[in-house]
Amino acid sequence: MSHSIYWCDRCLVTVAYADQNCPLCKGQLHPLTSDVRPVFARERRILQFYGYGDLFEAIVWRGSHNQYYYVNGQPVEAPKIGQLKDDLHLLKAYLNEADYYDALDEHLIASYRQSLAVNQAHLAALETEALEFIEQTRGQFLDHSCIVSFSGGKDSTVVSDLVRRALIPEPALHIFSDTTLEDPNTYAYIRRFRQQNLLVPFWIASSEKNFFELVDQIGPPSRVMRWCCTIFKTGPINTLLQSFGDKKILTFYGIRRRESRRRSRYHRVTSGSSVSSDVLVTGLKGKRHDEEDDQYGVTVNAKIGQQITASPILDWSEFDVWLYILLRNLDFNGSYRWGFSRVGCWLCPLNSRWSEFLAQLYFPEDTGRWRKQLVGFARRIGKLDPEEYVDDRAWTRRFGGAGMENRFTGLETRPCGETNDTMQITLKHPVVRDKLLEFLKPLGHINSAHSHPMLGEIVLEPRWDNGYSRLIIQAIEGNNTIRITVLNPTDLDRAISYVHYQAIKYQSCIRCGACAAVCPYGAITVSTVPDLYEIDETRCTGCLECVTHFGSTGCLVAKSLSVYGEAAT
Repeated sequence: MSHSIYWCDRCLVTVAYADQNCPLCKGQLHPLTSDVRPVFARERRILQFYGYGDLFEAIVWRGSHNQYYYVNGQPVEAPKIGQLKDDLHLLKAYLNEADYYDALDEHLIASYRQSLAVNQAHLAALETEALEFIEQTRGQFLDHSCIVSFSGGKDSTVVSDLVRRALIPEPALHIFSDTTLEDPNTYAYIRRFRQQNLLVPFWIASSEKNFFELVDQIGPPSRVMRWCCTIFKTGPINTLLQSFGDKKILTFYGIRRRESRRRSRYHRVTSGSSVSSDVLVTGLKGKRHDEEDDQYGVTVNAKIGQQITASPILDWSEFDVWLYILLRNLDFNGSYRWGFSRVGCWLCPLNSRWSEFLAQLYFPEDTGRWRKQLVGFARRIGKLDPEEYVDDRAWTRRFGGAGMENRFTGLETRPCGETNDTMQITLKHPVVRDKLLEFLKPLGHINSAHSHPMLGEIVLEPRWDNGYSRLIIQAIEGNNTIRITVLNPTDLDRAISYVHYQAIKYQSCIRCGACAAVCPYGAITVSTVPDLYEIDETRCTGCLECVTHFGSTGCLVAKSLSVYGEAAT
């Protein structure tokens, strides 16, 4: 393990990226670990319950990638999760015996700030580089509207402060994606931030869908089937950005490589139109996907064609982030004071067992209702021990819709007539031509001169080389069949699959918004009230991203219900 954090026993200070000597006393430092975060009053109280001492005058850090605390430079193993969960009710009562947490946190913050002053030069170098990066990036894209993606977490708090400092007096628009599943501390922090920064334009994006109702329909999200990210995060933000019209967007994100293995592959600037050593194309041409994201239908990159995303703190450590927050005396999300190492949806399947324990400790009503729903789901899919399935977090490893009713199955595709280039798809529900037409628009322009509406015939001409010169679709109002003829096919199976994907969506679309979320050009409008799935042909380029993004089903919800197996590690 590489060491980035060091400790001086004489000066009782924590030092980042040190050489061999303490900057204060010039004595030798000893390595702690690769990365750490601060530990506040409530978490220290939990440690006190297990006999670690009061710790209230000590310098305490928690390792970011291990199970150790570091108390005045000495490693101490953290309590086991099993023990913590067994003692949940006792811990809750023990925490409630005291009411000094907020006052003690202010004392601890001052103590951290004093001990971290030795890192001023390190922080100054980070700040200077990040501020210059923001200024230079903004200078390259002056014709773009400037946005900060603000989650309420520590990383976006730092990026917000850096952007506002670098771009004075320009007021960068802040966008918060409200998944409706954030914890109370996040909502409280968002309110404080807006009150403290009245001149910062601040918009909130949210989905029309109800998360818990979707869980009943398609099952809970899992580590490999995170449908929630697209529907409740990316989709609402993209819908909001569509309201900007054709205005180009420059978005600053608080993403760091050290947060996960997947993010370690991120580039510092992501563009929809060009690529360099620091730029990753996500537009129509030269597109490079993250294989994991594609396989499991998760949208993480910018999906608006003219959007540029930039990550000023991509190479910062967690310790660096806290250095910035503490030494600049920034307000931050109260969940970190409660012991959470990350904030976001309190029931996220990616949460650690430690975060799950804290959610059960601090939000017992919410977690109780969620557990009841998960147990009900486990019973519905035939688990022999539903409680064990939930408590062992097996639902987070769910891989597909095994055991669930799949309303997306049953579309029969078979040859029609004697030629290989004509197929017929049988639907479960009668055709409503105007609605079906919206789902067919990505496959090509409607050639009105050659179409015969009275016969239910639509002729589509692709905008790109999609494996055919024309598609002739016959869909008679009120019938249950769609007849497809592919003219001059270079890849017949691919052409038929495109129509099949869109037929799946037409038949069973629940208006989840995933297609709109992945459209690079903001061409798709989806609404539950009024019931709407509409594609703007003036924006649609025929890139087929909405058709192919979710793989073999063409649909995020259908993909979540498809049976690949019961679990994946």
